[in-house]
Amino acid sequence: MRRYILQRVLFTIFGMIGATLVAFLAMQLAPGDPLELMAGERNIDPAVLEMWRRHYGLDKPLAIQYLIFLKNALRGDFGTSYYYVGKPVLEILMEGIPVSLKWESVGLLLAICLAVPIGVITALKQNTWIDHFFMFFALVGISLPSFALATFLIVGISLKLGWLPVAGLSTPAHYVLPALTLAAHPMALLARMIRASMLEVIRQDYIVTARAKGLSERVVILRHALRNALLPALTIVGIMVGRIFAGTFLIETIFNIPGLGRIGVTAVLQRDYPVILGATVLLAFAFLLTTLVTDILYGFLDPRIRLAT
Repeated sequence: MRRYILQRVLFTIFGMIGATLVAFLAMQLAPGDPLELMAGERNIDPAVLEMWRRHYGLDKPLAIQYLIFLKNALRGDFGTSYYYVGKPVLEILMEGIPVSLKWESVGLLLAICLAVPIGVITALKQNTWIDHFFMFFALVGISLPSFALATFLIVGISLKLGWLPVAGLSTPAHYVLPALTLAAHPMALLARMIRASMLEVIRQDYIVTARAKGLSERVVILRHALRNALLPALTIVGIMVGRIFAGTFLIETIFNIPGLGRIGVTAVLQRDYPVILGATVLLAFAFLLTTLVTDILYGFLDPRIRLAT
């Protein structure tokens, strides 16, 4: 098990280095001079611009700039904002991270709480109208883009019916629409995955044996079938968590949520490259960390995984 965990940790470290390198190079290829962005419309003396260039290390080769960025990032220092001159990037990002975590957690819990019973019920009711009904909506949830679902919810539930508010997160009711928008795709995907796993598991010999021993159907399903059916779904949950954190830029912009996603979108519009780079690194770290935790949990739950390494 130690070898398996070490391998996964090393993969995560190399993945993080690769993600920071790609993000750093992408920012270097972006159009515009960072110093001109900082100066804005002010007529800054060239000597001052050159002093800024040395201060921010922009006069050094790209390789040195990346190593400096990597060293500072390990300490949580992503530099200062170009738009909000002198304001640390981490301070800007920390204003949005708690907001994003709160409403994204609601969306994630909603997706899991709906997907598990739907996946189990549709597997037990295979080829019935219940199965066809839920799988149809699961297919719609997978296919429908987030912005289209958000538009439908805003127009139908908020503007037409007036049941729920649209923008912000000032009350619990404000969480409903963004959480539903966020949960739709992962819930549909996870429900189909659990259904497929349950259909495979309930045909196994040990399930037939458990029923032959006289165990109740509830015990057979919950204690034996569901436990094994959730193992493949665990991988999907790990990937789903990472993608949820990375895929909220559009949703937070639509619902005017002051989270990390909207901060990233605003930074793109302002061409505030340090904030964009910091947000990208944090999202990549969140995705890789959730993947690492998922892999380790999978190794504990299924010994075949760690024995095969």
